[in-house]
Amino acid sequence: MSKFIQIDVRLLAAYGEGGLKRAFPDLYRLLDEAGYDLVIEREPSLYEMVEVMIRMNNDPAVGRESKKRIAKKLKEMTQVRDRAREALLSGRLSELDGLLYRLEDLFSDL
Repeated sequence: MSKFIQIDVRLLAAYGEGGLKRAFPDLYRLLDEAGYDLVIEREPSLYEMVEVMIRMNNDPAVGRESKKRIAKKLKEMTQVRDRAREALLSGRLSELDGLLYRLEDLFSDL
């Protein structure tokens, strides 16, 4: 690696005006009901949000109905996120783009 130049590739949230609350109101409500205020405040990307869903699914303080909703999509979310990670690390940006769209669909369905 260069001594004075670094490569920085990041996936950033781009929820637009109204943020997460407007872009994904059901996800926002799920986070709010579970008391995940720091996540709401930080508005991580959906790529990072998969980890939040894993935590919520394992959190005894999260209600059973919320966990049922999460569990329906969690396995596929995790698989898509993992495939997206591979595409990102391999520089397959077109494939990554498609996987991120799929992740958006999964969170919309949540």
